[in-house]
Amino acid sequence: MKTYNTLSRKVFLLTICTLFAVTAQAHTPIQKRNSTSAHNIGYNPDINFVDTLKLLRKGFDQLLQNWEDPELLLDDLFIPSEYYKLVVPMTYYKDAFRQSFTLNDWEPAPAIAEKDPYAPFKQVPNLEKHKTVDRWLNKSFLKFYLDYPQLVRNNEEYISEQKSIPQIVSKKIDAKNEEILSFLQPTPEAETYETDLIVLKPNFWRKTGNGFLQFTQTNLSDNWYKGGESTLALLAGFVLQFNYDDQQKTQWDNVLEWRLGISTSPSDTLHKYNVNHDVLRFASKLGYRAFNNFYYTLSAEVKTQLFSNYAKNSNNLLSSAFSPTEFNVGLGLDYKYVKDKVCNLSVLFNPINYTVYSIMSNKVDPTKFNIPVGKKIGTVIGSRAEVVLKWKLMHSLLWESRLSYTTNYAKAIGEWENTFSFAFNKYLSTKLFVLARLDDGVSKKGKHGFLQYQELLSFGLNYVW
Repeated sequence: MKTYNTLSRKVFLLTICTLFAVTAQAHTPIQKRNSTSAHNIGYNPDINFVDTLKLLRKGFDQLLQNWEDPELLLDDLFIPSEYYKLVVPMTYYKDAFRQSFTLNDWEPAPAIAEKDPYAPFKQVPNLEKHKTVDRWLNKSFLKFYLDYPQLVRNNEEYISEQKSIPQIVSKKIDAKNEEILSFLQPTPEAETYETDLIVLKPNFWRKTGNGFLQFTQTNLSDNWYKGGESTLALLAGFVLQFNYDDQQKTQWDNVLEWRLGISTSPSDTLHKYNVNHDVLRFASKLGYRAFNNFYYTLSAEVKTQLFSNYAKNSNNLLSSAFSPTEFNVGLGLDYKYVKDKVCNLSVLFNPINYTVYSIMSNKVDPTKFNIPVGKKIGTVIGSRAEVVLKWKLMHSLLWESRLSYTTNYAKAIGEWENTFSFAFNKYLSTKLFVLARLDDGVSKKGKHGFLQYQELLSFGLNYVW
């Protein structure tokens, strides 16, 4: 504690002495007066001011020599508060100019300053002391303004706007007291109202879908050297998904899909239009988490069509509404992998699967749909595997794939659907649909044998919600 007080007093004295020394050097040097002629020449404020500073400096130097004396107290240094103008940055004061134009000007005896630097101020009553010192300083500042205007940085208006430290501290203390008192005030009794309690339950359902209407056109002249015919094709459909996920154990996925493709048939003399693609499918999977991303799953799927299709240049009906209809139900294990909005994969394996094939029209050949001759319903018990993938290859390119394989270990049916959607914007897109089918339960015809395929390329409207 003693070391701290000693250091503080040293810093304080060095600061005061430096200010006084700089102020004294700023004045024009003058010759030293003798005491016998001081009353003859009258009072000179420059001489009195410089001499006073010199005597103050001499007194401070003596105190610094005895600074290590433990009995020396800071109170022994007489630092009048009237000298505040000497310790602030050099400032223009209006009183210095106002006083120079007045006739009533008090002048202390110059010889007294040589003996006691504070004598001029001690002769004046205490109530008027600050006014006397102020007049004395104003005369010195006036000459300083005229000789060294470049050293004056501030003006009186700027100094008057500055708040003192006690004002700032007092304001903060008052604000803190108000904050403390606010906690001590009694809390008013809250008004009670009778209202119905509303509980918001989380919504675990997620609904998405997209619809499209697209077309292709081929226009050829009658004498086109390679032959062929002009056609116009239309592809329309929609996909709706209703998925439930409680983020714990249960997931329930539902998909409703419909696609219809119609094209003109100029070479068909009996039918102006031909249905080349007609699928209505509803699939549902109810899963309960087994471990990690694996779910015990009960799955079901119904697939059929809505429109009739005829053989070219014939009234032979190949398929019609709900003829055929395929129904699958099975129990197994489903693996799911989801990565943000880039990839969505589902791999389902049903070791136990039951399949029913049926037709409603008597004009449709049942043997093309794994139904015995003369029957309208055929059943198969075996196993089934299905892989569903939705992969966003690029920002505007989406690949949707579905691979299914059903077998009773004597014959098998496999289908692989692929849809590539390239979106130009939110409403326009190009779609490429490729379907490959393998069925070894039907008669082997053509060069492709049991393998069948279908491809559709279209451009048009597309909307996702």
